[in-house]
Amino acid sequence: MPAVDSVLIQGGGVGGLTLAAALAQRGVQVDVVEAVGSDAVLGVGLNQPSNVLAALDEIGVRQACIDAGFPFEELLLWSPASEQVAAIPPPAGLYGTPSNNAISRPLYNGILREAAERAGARIRTGATVWELTEDDAGVEVELATWTGKRTAPRRDGGADRRRYDLVVGFDGVRSRIREHLFGDRYVPVPTGFAVWRVVMPRPADVTHIVMALSGDVKAVLTPTSRTEMYIALVSPEPGNPRYERADFARLVRERMTSFSGLIGQLRDGITDEQYVSYAPLESLMVREPWFRGRVAIAGDAAHTSPPHLAQGAAMAVEDAVVLAASLDEHTSLPDALDAWYLRRRDRAAFVADMSLALLRQETGSELTPADLELLQMGIPGAQARLAAQSY
Repeated sequence: MPAVDSVLIQGGGVGGLTLAAALAQRGVQVDVVEAVGSDAVLGVGLNQPSNVLAALDEIGVRQACIDAGFPFEELLLWSPASEQVAAIPPPAGLYGTPSNNAISRPLYNGILREAAERAGARIRTGATVWELTEDDAGVEVELATWTGKRTAPRRDGGADRRRYDLVVGFDGVRSRIREHLFGDRYVPVPTGFAVWRVVMPRPADVTHIVMALSGDVKAVLTPTSRTEMYIALVSPEPGNPRYERADFARLVRERMTSFSGLIGQLRDGITDEQYVSYAPLESLMVREPWFRGRVAIAGDAAHTSPPHLAQGAAMAVEDAVVLAASLDEHTSLPDALDAWYLRRRDRAAFVADMSLALLRQETGSELTPADLELLQMGIPGAQARLAAQSY
């Protein structure tokens, strides 16, 4: 008999929807609440390395993601003039091919949501957890209505209170569930850098992820379909500034002035009317158990990292499928959560720490002794380690 019969998941992103599908497929009653409503921006796109494709196969959506995305093998390094200087071959490991599959973020979320709902999970947008009350038998949850990106949730006056065996927060780096568990002991730390993303038509030459470094600015070209790609630009943004959305396109072009060749042509094609996303890069790693009693956190709520290994969202998916398996394999909830955390802790910490070390190295920031030790393996070594380990 599994450790739980009913679960509430706060957060309807990649990790939360994966967990919803994995649990519902096992017969667990699952509710998902997502704080942002129907006007939410889901993001631009991301890469799915082979380890996450294997995890997605556990909920039956691997092939759907490959069909919707752009599979490829090598990662390419270009000069600022858009000339290829190296190729990083995929590591041999446990997970097979394709080694990578880049996909539109809205399409990815749609595939996961369909899988979760098909399995019986109930998903409610525009709602968030207001209050949790735990006892030995379960968690009573009171929800609040989300009323807008810059307005506070509106309490539903106790009209929507439900009990669950477990509550899981896949609610991002500013997690309300993490705050419930730990107060202000863990808060995201700005790195002084940010990532800009712009969706564009895909040139025929962009058939792999391409990385190009010019000074302390890094451009990454990622093909997400036969017709589309996106540019991700990592740039220094000291002081964690906020900008007006109307200025995003101009600011991206200004930060790409040192690139030429194809990257320069793509830069010049960014118009003021295009959608550009901007997100400060922050670091957070909860280095103690990600649960207490019947409440747990996972994904970015527990560990987040710069995008330098393309493994952030992958770690959330791995968290989800391993948690579902652990809850299925143990009759005791404390045993299930403990086994899950011990299995995930070191792998997630490695991705967070290695990604941050790579960011510091690329940008000329001060390196710690721990950074220097990690950087000895480089990106190929880090990829090989992740590919050789079972999630």
